[in-house]
Amino acid sequence: MRLLSDPSDQKDKAKIKRGKLKTKILVVSGILTAAAAVFKVTESMVGRYFYRLAIAREQSPHRKNLDPAVSKEHFSSVIKARIGERKAVNERFLQECPPTDVFLNASDGLKLHACRFDAHPEGHRWVVLLHGYMNEGSYMFYYASVFADHGFNALVPDLRGAGQSEGDYIGMGWNDRLDVVGWIHEIIKSDPQAQIVIFGISMGAATAMMTAGEELPEHVVCVVEDCGYTSVADEFAYELRNLFRLPAFPILRFADRVTRSRAGYGIFEASAVEQLKKAKVPILFIHGEQDTFVPTSMVHRVYEAAAGEKELLLVKNATHAASSLVDPDLYFSTLFRFIEKHMSIRN
Repeated sequence: MRLLSDPSDQKDKAKIKRGKLKTKILVVSGILTAAAAVFKVTESMVGRYFYRLAIAREQSPHRKNLDPAVSKEHFSSVIKARIGERKAVNERFLQECPPTDVFLNASDGLKLHACRFDAHPEGHRWVVLLHGYMNEGSYMFYYASVFADHGFNALVPDLRGAGQSEGDYIGMGWNDRLDVVGWIHEIIKSDPQAQIVIFGISMGAATAMMTAGEELPEHVVCVVEDCGYTSVADEFAYELRNLFRLPAFPILRFADRVTRSRAGYGIFEASAVEQLKKAKVPILFIHGEQDTFVPTSMVHRVYEAAAGEKELLLVKNATHAASSLVDPDLYFSTLFRFIEKHMSIRN
């Protein structure tokens, strides 16, 4: 005989099931909330640590690991001698042509500084010299002397967060590109006939390439970049892997959020490759074949991305930012042949 269940029993069982389900949902929600909180704290800690390590102006005790400079004991005697000669040239140039301090108010309110060398007051040839990561404008004074020997005046900015320029972060070239456009217009104000070359090394080279993608006045004759990176994200990902044996994901995602909130730009938007696709100005690309800080493979990517007229120089046996030291004859002959070619086209 089949017994009919009591409707009240069914309601009780359903109520119990709903209670158990609600308890499970609450438990799972609690676990997920706790996990999310832990993730959020971890994200914040990792992002802030990376920002302090690589972006903030303040000196992280571990930032020396990111220094691209090669220890002098690894230089050959020939390279050491050339470095000594450059110091002597530098000192003599500064005595003969002391710089003038000039300032620019950036669009975001920062007060930026540059040294201006009027080596040829009646001339109209200008070069904007852009320094590398963890450096400042004074590191480019030797190049100002070389350009002066070829009839150029020079403007040598301290990029934001460096030297006498304001800013509590390193722009990695992205915000700096707009600053460079500002400096270009300052040159044109003082010299409406100016013919301007943009030249950068390492981070300064990335800055030069990023600037090339902006709408530039016709006064800009050409751009020269020496060992610049494809993008900020690519360079940081490479260094995380190469120096720290760490994955780019999710570290760069965490760092990107902190960088956006504190520095006003995103790690993943700061791309020389994308800027070069819009570039109209001729560009000379230079890279050392033994570069392990900005890997040599990157120069092929930026070269391919450039939309306009371009040339590529690879220097054998040269490490990062050392091409002009390893083979100065090839380096400077190629550099000024390229520049003179485009100067003559504009004349």
